[in-house]
Amino acid sequence: MASGDLSHRVTREAPAGFSPAGARFDSLVVEALRNSDPSALLRLDAGQIEEAGECGLRSALIFLGLARKRNVRLLSYEAPFGVGYAVAYAPLHAAPDLARKVLETFFAEGDARAREEAAHLSGLPEMAERAGCFVSLKKKGGLRGCIGTILPRKADLAEEIAENSLSAAFGDPRFPPVEQRELEDISITVDILSVPEAVSDTALLDPKKFGVIVEKGGARGVLLPDLEGVDTVEAQLSIAARKAGIADWHSAAVRRFSVRRVREMGRP
Repeated sequence: MASGDLSHRVTREAPAGFSPAGARFDSLVVEALRNSDPSALLRLDAGQIEEAGECGLRSALIFLGLARKRNVRLLSYEAPFGVGYAVAYAPLHAAPDLARKVLETFFAEGDARAREEAAHLSGLPEMAERAGCFVSLKKKGGLRGCIGTILPRKADLAEEIAENSLSAAFGDPRFPPVEQRELEDISITVDILSVPEAVSDTALLDPKKFGVIVEKGGARGVLLPDLEGVDTVEAQLSIAARKAGIADWHSAAVRRFSVRRVREMGRP
């Protein structure tokens, strides 16, 4: 969390007095937050900073530095009593924002350009790893698409998320392809998987903590952990087996995995 007032000189009612530099300064901060880009703030000279009567420049720069390439969201800007205040946040993990950006770019510029979005975030520490992931789309509380990979197939997590985002939106055979007008009503969750491990005793399973993979004769069913209505190991294994067309999970091989679940902020 970074905190600090912006200009104390935005209006003529401001306790610190009025200066046109106050509103100009606040406008630069707001645009820097909107664009996740501190460049204009770094170009301010000492005279401009002093004339603005600010005390939040350093906080804003630290916030933008920590946010790096993440999608900063500006929630509000107000200047009550002539003092500027802005509220903005950046997600701790960029996964859901990347998934949404990929889908938005797909509709605006096409498939090839959408896949290139991964390159913009590949430099983030949390995107450098290779891991399987599932992208889940929900619309008004109901599933709208979910596709993933158990083991990584791409060079890094950013590429994995981009690929699975497109597959969840347009390649889940249970649903028609997502339409552009639906995006506003869709919330996105990304599950990042650990490497699966074999389980010989169901006592080692926990449907809230571990997902499962049930395999037999080339058929494979996967179920993520902590799903609504899946409260017992028996139910979890039965559902995973049924998804694969396996009649009885007792004679199947079972593996478990854990996930890091990252949800979009500000959406149901």
